Amino acid sequence: MKDLFAPTSLRGGRRRPWQDLPPELLGLVIQRIPSHAGRVRLRAACRSWRAGARMQPPLLPLLLQRDDTLLSLPDGAVHRIPIPDDVSYLMSTTGSMLFLVHDDGRCSVFNPFSPGMAPQCVDADCFSFLISPPEPIVCNLRKVVIMSDYIVTIRRIYNRDNNSVLAICGRRQPRTTVDIRWTPPVVAHSVDAALFQEKLYVLAATTVGTIDLCAMDLITDGHVSLQRVISVPKDNPLPLFGHVVHHYLVASGDRLLMVRQDIDRSNPMLVAAQFEVFQALDLISGPAQWRKVDTLMGRAIFLSAGCSESLEAGDQYAGAQEDCIYFLSELGNGGFRKQRLSSGIYNMRERTLSPLPFEAVVTQEGPGIASWLFSSNT
Repeated sequence: MKDLFAPTSLRGGRRRPWQDLPPELLGLVIQRIPSHAGRVRLRAACRSWRAGARMQPPLLPLLLQRDDTLLSLPDGAVHRIPIPDDVSYLMSTTGSMLFLVHDDGRCSVFNPFSPGMAPQCVDADCFSFLISPPEPIVCNLRKVVIMSDYIVTIRRIYNRDNNSVLAICGRRQPRTTVDIRWTPPVVAHSVDAALFQEKLYVLAATTVGTIDLCAMDLITDGHVSLQRVISVPKDNPLPLFGHVVHHYLVASGDRLLMVRQDIDRSNPMLVAAQFEVFQALDLISGPAQWRKVDTLMGRAIFLSAGCSESLEAGDQYAGAQEDCIYFLSELGNGGFRKQRLSSGIYNMRERTLSPLPFEAVVTQEGPGIASWLFSSNT
């Protein structure tokens, strides 16, 4: 197993001729390096190459596997993550960060692309996890959003309503923690959350049969303003027998999108899935509404429980395919440590499904959650 983040260096201070490659030639070289490890080594060569790499379309994100390793696409290389030995659970977050749960209950955030930096401890009270013998730690976190001053989580509450709670924790001292619960007459559970144009939006499914989009303003002294901006009927028509429906919230360039995924669990080979994409309109001027769209405007979407984001499409050598949805969905029918993973690529133009590159080597067993991890460098 390789270390993706192993440092490389050049000896001697003398400038090499290859450091002065014309930008167009350097671009052709970079385009033909589709692996994350190759890009890391290229950026370490010199400043001009590092600057040239930033000008290219981004690579496919890394796949954080359930056994806490990283799978690089499309080359299929598996890399270890330089995390502390006492970490019992980790999940990807927004902003290229990992959320770590330690053996003693401490929680921290960690940037795996800056291995020289130590994990930053956060208040564990609002990020509670469950221990359910004889299984190992069962984490009830479903989403972690990293902001400059706050960490926002969606955690599931295991009760008869299978509800969920939004927890907001300040990253700076003194730390403040706020729990947000929906109360009658409209009870809801948080489905997803996303940062869009410096505002946090939350997608919530209610018991009265609607999907609500809420805008959240975080105010000092522990006060939060939550405003519903869009409410639409949920799952109309209802899912068919043997199907499960997921909703995702994704910031895609200058658009905020909601993706509805309908999974057919009866297919024993490649789990069939259908997708619908909706754009939120008039969020500022109002009244806001969803409009169904059939294009991602030169971008691709990556969906997973821990982290969903959008990237610019690449080219024929590397990067994401335009108007495609790359998805990872755990179906939860194989026990906590071994989930059935629905994964693949959905082409919105052709309405076709295809497997992920090197899908056969994706680890199905482990204490984590399979999700995308977006490099801050590539």
